[in-house]
Amino acid sequence: MNLNGNIMNSIIFDTFKIILTAIIIVGVAQLSQKDTLLAAVLASIPLVSVLAMMWMNQDGASNEDIVNFSKDIVWLVIPSLLLFIVMPELIERGWDFYPALGGGLCATVIGYFLMIEIMEKFQSIS
Repeated sequence: MNLNGNIMNSIIFDTFKIILTAIIIVGVAQLSQKDTLLAAVLASIPLVSVLAMMWMNQDGASNEDIVNFSKDIVWLVIPSLLLFIVMPELIERGWDFYPALGGGLCATVIGYFLMIEIMEKFQSIS
């Protein structure tokens, strides 16, 4: 296959990845209007991580790269939980949705920076 064919295949596959990811996100959002618990279960499944590992494998990443990616995710899940702790707490204290979301995201970003520092200190970052 020539270079143009490889580029075209790459564009087609990237477009497929984008469409599949968008369908999953829209599906969960639509489902949340009917059944928040089921939508939460689906949203809590690490779909982005699973898809990313599938795409990494498809794109020729080594097993070691995928293992390192998985291990890094484990440590970074911890600060990501701050969003789901801080945001609802702020809403319950009377904050509007978007400021509360912003506060939760800020807490999460700070948590990420702190966790990355901890990971680097203990040399567990890949």
